[in-house]
Amino acid sequence: MTRDNSQITYSPYTKKFYEGAWDRDGTDFTKDYGMTAIAKLNVEKELGDGRIEPINYEMFRSAERAYKSGNIDATSLSNITVIDLLSEVIRREWRDFNAVQAVRKIPVPKLQLNVPIANKYAASKKVPELQEADQKSNTFTQAQLRLWKNVVSIYESDESRLKGTIEPMAYEIDQAAGALAQAANEQIVTEIESLTATACGDWGALNSDGNFSARNPLDDIVTAVDTIVGNHFRPDTLCVHPRAISDYLSNTFIHAATRPDDRQISGVFDLPKFPGVKSVVDVGFTSTVATLFDSRTMLLGEGPTVAEQYRDPHRGSDGWVIRQWLQPKKTTDDAGRKLTGVTA
Repeated sequence: MTRDNSQITYSPYTKKFYEGAWDRDGTDFTKDYGMTAIAKLNVEKELGDGRIEPINYEMFRSAERAYKSGNIDATSLSNITVIDLLSEVIRREWRDFNAVQAVRKIPVPKLQLNVPIANKYAASKKVPELQEADQKSNTFTQAQLRLWKNVVSIYESDESRLKGTIEPMAYEIDQAAGALAQAANEQIVTEIESLTATACGDWGALNSDGNFSARNPLDDIVTAVDTIVGNHFRPDTLCVHPRAISDYLSNTFIHAATRPDDRQISGVFDLPKFPGVKSVVDVGFTSTVATLFDSRTMLLGEGPTVAEQYRDPHRGSDGWVIRQWLQPKKTTDDAGRKLTGVTA
C-alpha cells in the first residue's frame, strides 16, 4: 500500500492547523471559511499534553485506531503526524534569534497586501475661528507586501530510523526549525539595515590616557532621534550586534548607570540611559552599526506555514517539505537611521 501524502496548513493568526495546502489558492487563512480545522495550537504551553488541542475529534480517534491496528498509511494518522512535526518546528523556530522582536507583525491573508502609510502626518496649528484646516500636509503612500516563501526539507530513510540509537527525527526537526528561523532573521536584518546611514564614531575608543571613553554614544543617538522626530516619527528600537552593545555598555559615559553584573549583551532589554528605547541584540546584525527606528514602520508580513508529507517507496524513505510565507518591509526611510562606525 502507498502511503497517502498529507498536507497541513498552519495559520499564525487563528493558531489552527487545517487539512490541505492553502497557500496556493488565494485563501484568506485568517478565517475558517472553506477549510477543515483539525487542531489548535496552545501557544501558552511549551511542551506536553494540551499543546495541541483537537478540533476534529473524529480524525484524532481515527488516527488512534489506525495506530493501534498498525495501519501506518491511514490519512488521519499521517495528518496528525504532520501536525506534530509542524508544531515542533514552530515551537523551536525563534529560540536563538531576536530580530523578529524589532518588527510589527501583520497578517497578509492572501500572500499580498497594500498597507496605507501616512507620511509626515502634521496637524494644522492655531486654526482661526471658522477657518478650514490645511489638509495638504497630510500625504499617504502604500507599502506593498508581496510575500515570498522560505522552504526546508526533512528526509528520513528507513535505515536511519531502524538503526539509529537516537531519535533521528528530533535532530532533523531541530535543524529545520533553525534553518527557517535563520533565513527569516537574515531577511529581517537586511530590511532593518537598509535605512539611511549616518556616519558616527567608535563607542569603544578610549582617550589618549586610556582611562576614559573618547566618544559619548548618547550624542550619536540624540542626533538620530532629533532627525527622526523632525520627520514626525518616534524612535523606540535600537538594533545592534553584541559587539556594539558591549561597547555601548562599557563606555564610561554610560556604564555608571549599570553595575558590572547588569551588563546584558544578548536578548531584548531597555537601553540604559535612554528610557523609552528598547535594544534588540542579535548576532545577525552588522557588528559596526546600530540602527535606530520607529518599530511601527518596520513590518513583518506573515502568511501561512505549510507542511507536506510524502513517501518515496523507491528509495525507502519518508520526506516532509515545510514552506513558510513572510516578508519584512520598511515603510519609509524617514522613521530611522543606521549609525555606522560605532565599533572598530
